[in-house]
Amino acid sequence: MIKKYVQQHNLPSIFDLSVDFFKDRIGTEFFVGVHCFIPPTTSKTKKAILWDIEAVDNWIRGSQVVAQNDELNSLLNRRQK
Repeated sequence: MIKKYVQQHNLPSIFDLSVDFFKDRIGTEFFVGVHCFIPPTTSKTKKAILWDIEAVDNWIRGSQVVAQNDELNSLLNRRQK
């Protein structure tokens, strides 16, 4: 069975990126309700964060496409000058 959501500490085994990579981008590049979810809990101190594997994968692939387009545009602009 393929998992749809994983806890934050399991992300490195899937994407080969550190937990800090994901934590540092919450609220700027990864958003609660889109890339991750906080399940309801009665705990005041400890909240689990579940990450949507497909949403994160789409973000990573989208970032690569933007970077490639920027590089291509840079090369095309240099040639026109």
